[in-house]
Amino acid sequence: MSDNLSAMRRMSRDAFGQSYRLEVMTAIARSEDGLVCLTDLASTLGLSTSRIQGALRSLVDVGLLTEMPPGDGRRRFLLRNRSAAWEWAEEMTQAADSTPATCQLT
Repeated sequence: MSDNLSAMRRMSRDAFGQSYRLEVMTAIARSEDGLVCLTDLASTLGLSTSRIQGALRSLVDVGLLTEMPPGDGRRRFLLRNRSAAWEWAEEMTQAADSTPATCQLT
């Protein structure tokens, strides 16, 4: 695992008490059309669907994502709602990328 990914997951644990939420939020923020699907997102991130289901459910629960009506296929899509939270996720990801892995507060 890269140092940047480790730093992002540490920051996610500190902010949310969950390792993957910031990673999920950043991927959603970067989605061109704002539509995401659990299986596609898991594949993009290289994670199992079970690792990110809770993060997606929480984002729906707080109104950052809206579940789209089921279509003809088996995949269920979620739509990113407008919120400053997506810019915040990008900002936190950039901060994690620039934080040295050995940084300690004194």
